[in-house]
Amino acid sequence: MAESTMKEDKLQTALAAFAIGVSGTLTEQARHAAKRALVDTLAVSLGALPHPPAQLARKYALHSRVAQGATVWGTGETVTAETATLVNGVPLRGYDYNDFYFGKAAGHPSDIVPGLIALAEWRGYTGEQVLTALAIGYDVCISLFDTFDIDAHGWDYPMLVTIAGTCAFSRLLGLSEQQTREALAIAVVSNFVSDESESHELNARGDLTMWKRFNGSDAIRQAVYACLLAEVGVEGVVRPFEGRSGLLAKIKTPEADIQKLFALLDPAKPLARVAEVRFKRWPVGSRGQSAIQSALSLAGQVADMASARSVTVYTDEMVYDHLVRRRTEPWNPISRETADHSLPYIVTAALLEGEIKLDSFAVERVLDPQRQRFLQDKVKVEVDPALCLGSAGGFVTRVEVTDANGQLHKGVANAHPGHPLQPLADADFEAKFFENVDPIFGSARSREILQTVWNFDSLRSMAPLVALLVHSHPKSLAPAAQA
Repeated sequence: MAESTMKEDKLQTALAAFAIGVSGTLTEQARHAAKRALVDTLAVSLGALPHPPAQLARKYALHSRVAQGATVWGTGETVTAETATLVNGVPLRGYDYNDFYFGKAAGHPSDIVPGLIALAEWRGYTGEQVLTALAIGYDVCISLFDTFDIDAHGWDYPMLVTIAGTCAFSRLLGLSEQQTREALAIAVVSNFVSDESESHELNARGDLTMWKRFNGSDAIRQAVYACLLAEVGVEGVVRPFEGRSGLLAKIKTPEADIQKLFALLDPAKPLARVAEVRFKRWPVGSRGQSAIQSALSLAGQVADMASARSVTVYTDEMVYDHLVRRRTEPWNPISRETADHSLPYIVTAALLEGEIKLDSFAVERVLDPQRQRFLQDKVKVEVDPALCLGSAGGFVTRVEVTDANGQLHKGVANAHPGHPLQPLADADFEAKFFENVDPIFGSARSREILQTVWNFDSLRSMAPLVALLVHSHPKSLAPAAQA
């Protein structure tokens, strides 16, 4: 029999060896960071259960009901693990409010969390096992974001999160290294994700594409699917990364960066990168967080904000490009998504309300004639070269208001809360959790959920947690106005 001439895919091998071989013993810092990621993920997801795309996802879930599987958060149906991963991931991206990381690529590592909980519920894994798998997924995800400039090639971040999810799920399911290699091969070539979701084009309703709320969870669903296929013996392509049409052929990357990635995937190193992820304090994209902070710092300084003469927003070039230049009529928002992606509106809402919550972007507030006049007549935005510090500096923005008497008031100009330069405390995570979950589940239930997550490593199964995620009145999650 002829000797095999198959070439090894070194990146595939390194990822599988890391996922299966890295120690599952977490430092206290990594353990706490993983719990924080869970708190933030559930805060965002549960708060967005009434969001229209989330409602549609739950309707889709009815096609996949099974006797034993995973729970749909909110309504409690039992569906396949793949479907639960998709459906529970949609509200996570509903309000652009979950964690993120900026490297050469930017994206949301927490997309993997619904898949972890779905698989753990279905197969009976413990909280400790989930925390280890989560830390592995975050470690891989952040390392991939540091390596691959996918945006320059027209691809979107879920194609990298799929790889991270596959590593995390392989570890949770107890796959062998060979099975993990096959799962990666299946997942990678099946999930080249176009960046068209970030085209900023609006649909007929004036919203950004609804698929933006699905594309991350769809990629993670595919990772679950790939792992389950590999578990029963299905094989993927021979060289998913280094083959003629593999990922490295699609995303041209300097060899030096690939070598750095191999060093990051050393199974002998401790799992620590989950602590590097960033968070959002308010329900807008990362580039708008510092602007909100600056606007809110002016509360109490201006006696009658509505009567102010003018507002000038000085910002980073990257912020201006993302929230002004690329947007369709940023001074004339007509929907939630055109408002929460408009820097002028974000600042206007923060100044006039003295806070930013989900309701700040309700359509009736966006279209309020007085708010629209304030936005259009008084607010201007300028790039300040001194603030052009990019992601590393926290997308710094400074808001200045000239009041009715002509006095100038300058807001703070700092990195946003949740950035490494201004990290959130546990109390900040809890405040965000209660702001989002209390209106949906009530304060007593939300406190139960939060306490369960803080004690996540003591869970012998996911049953106590997922039971708390089922609403006592599921129909309330589909208000008539949004159904």
